[in-house]
Amino acid sequence: MSGIAHIGAVSLYALAYGAGRALGIGDLRGETPATAMDVFYFSLVSYTSLGLGDIVPTGHLRLIAGVEALNGFLLISCSAAMLFLFMMDEDKAKSP
Repeated sequence: MSGIAHIGAVSLYALAYGAGRALGIGDLRGETPATAMDVFYFSLVSYTSLGLGDIVPTGHLRLIAGVEALNGFLLISCSAAMLFLFMMDEDKAKSP
């Protein structure tokens, strides 16, 4: 369930990058012009804090990328903590 929420968040950030590009406040630069899939890919890489560097934001999109990396780190950490707590509860329930 949380995986769907993470994909949703990545998609919202991809839409924000698309809107920023349309408004002319920044762009995503890479070897080739950015397609919609490239924008989603960049959003996914930023959300997971990988930061591969093959696509780079310019202008004010750099701020969105920084916020997305921080938000992704926090939300993925919360998901991991919830999974850990769930597994601990399951382990306690199986113990005699």
